[in-house]
Amino acid sequence: MPISRWDVAARVWKRLHGPAQWRILWLKHATFMIGVTGAVLDDHDRVLLLKHRFWKDNPWGTPSGYLERGETIEEGFAREVAEETGLAVGDVRIVKINSGFRLRVEVGVVARVASGAEPRVDGVEVEQAQFFPVQELPDDLRKSQRAVIDQALREGRGT
Repeated sequence: MPISRWDVAARVWKRLHGPAQWRILWLKHATFMIGVTGAVLDDHDRVLLLKHRFWKDNPWGTPSGYLERGETIEEGFAREVAEETGLAVGDVRIVKINSGFRLRVEVGVVARVASGAEPRVDGVEVEQAQFFPVQELPDDLRKSQRAVIDQALREGRGT
């Protein structure tokens, strides 16, 4: 029985080592940015929201950003919260993944902030930061971010 080109391709693939296989896969497939946004809850289950200077219409929103190369989702979200508010978060858990965007995947998370911690902003990227009771979330909160907050609360209020 003759050897097919797919048999040859499989033999070559199996002889390649991990880094070479990953390089070929990377060249063949789309490369994505991974955005992360999340509900940061305090010990009273209030939600941390930020007034973002560079967002259209300057709405309130959850801490958000993009992962840097080599970061886990949890590390990237914790870094973004620290950069935007000076707060340290823990117990970061994934609650939602949105795909289908052209060059990005968005991950929604829930996290906890240390008891009694208050946010500090530098006034550059974020103008204000404040904890809101769930019943008093601002009207201009983006629908997608309200969905992440709702999902986080359904997941046991982050604990």
